[in-house]
Amino acid sequence: MSKLKWLNYSSFSKNSIIAALDIGSSKVCCLIGKLDNQNNLSIIGAGFYESKGLVSGIITDMKALETAIRNCVASAEKMAAVRVKKITIGFSSVNVEIENLNIEIDLKGSIVSQRDLDRAYNFLSEKHIPGSRSILHIIPVQYSIDGNKGVKSPLGMFGDKLGVEISIISADQNILKNFENVVKQSDLEIDNLIYTPYAIGLSLLSEEEKELGVALVDIGSTLSSLSIFYNGTILFTKIIPLGGNMITNDISRIFSLSIVDSERIKIINGQLIEELENSLSIIEVDALGNDNDSVEIMRKDLIAVIKPRVNEIINSLKEHILESGYNHLIANRVVITGGASQMDGVIEITSKIIEKRARLGKSSVIKGIPDNMRSSSFSAINSLLTYSIINNNDISVKNNIKSNNSEGLYSYLIKFKNWILENF
Repeated sequence: MSKLKWLNYSSFSKNSIIAALDIGSSKVCCLIGKLDNQNNLSIIGAGFYESKGLVSGIITDMKALETAIRNCVASAEKMAAVRVKKITIGFSSVNVEIENLNIEIDLKGSIVSQRDLDRAYNFLSEKHIPGSRSILHIIPVQYSIDGNKGVKSPLGMFGDKLGVEISIISADQNILKNFENVVKQSDLEIDNLIYTPYAIGLSLLSEEEKELGVALVDIGSTLSSLSIFYNGTILFTKIIPLGGNMITNDISRIFSLSIVDSERIKIINGQLIEELENSLSIIEVDALGNDNDSVEIMRKDLIAVIKPRVNEIINSLKEHILESGYNHLIANRVVITGGASQMDGVIEITSKIIEKRARLGKSSVIKGIPDNMRSSSFSAINSLLTYSIINNNDISVKNNIKSNNSEGLYSYLIKFKNWILENF
């Protein structure tokens, strides 16, 4: 068999090849896509690999994680027959924070100009000093003229007061530096570092949901995230150290099964509804150890193990919804995604606990996506890949993860200003 001939990355147009990497606690996923002349995206490479060296968004073993990243990306590159240089990385950790800032400056009856916007940015740079935090996103929410909100572009408008409202998503600077370092050690360059729940929200939520108000719940392996969108953008986010691995560990401990078998049983047989006809059926699985014994588990007993953990996760997220102060903005809608969202009964339990209508969130199917990467378990990687080609309406830090002092923030705000001038 002849050796695989790698295509030269430079042979493609500058923006025709895009790649994304989702580094999770259970798996590392990579997708490589190609854009045609109409900006239509097709998957040409995909890979996922068991994650090692990352727990709850914190790197615990740089070398092990580097190896997982290299193997994952190499698998996708082999399928695509291209070498990936720049890549979009998803980031999620309990230390992520979002701050909503309101700025108001005097116009004195004049027309809003670039100078007025500069004054607003200068004021913000003095007001918000992140210290040891790095900014992931600066997201414009809205503007106001003389207290009248909902203004999309204030340039050229008369008024006495100009209001600017933005959301800033930031994370611990050292944790981000560790992520940057492990990616560089894997011979990759970060094109974008994206807060994963934000990317998922832009991909999974409808425009109407984002405008009217919605809570997005993503249940991962070790972390679960809550994001509240309103008026077209993200207003609140919270990540809790609870996830599907707790369910797997409970199954393993209670029924004396290996972690691998417990995870498989959870995925294939996991459900939360006792009333289903199959709740009295028997599941047979190998016992833990080398004695070739098998264990018979009644499905209703499996439900009794799974349900309390799911209730714990959803109840915790509900508490954060209430504490956020934005519960009244959620227009009776919760969207749930992630691996655990696929179990029968999760939608019903989520709706009952949070007291709002719930639906399952799935990414739109990208042409060429492998069948085994179309489920909600892969919402993150699908969303990260499409992030750069959708209207994300935010200012991202590209090519570098920079420390954010007041000078650094001001440079981001200048980019923000230029974006406004270019788009409005």
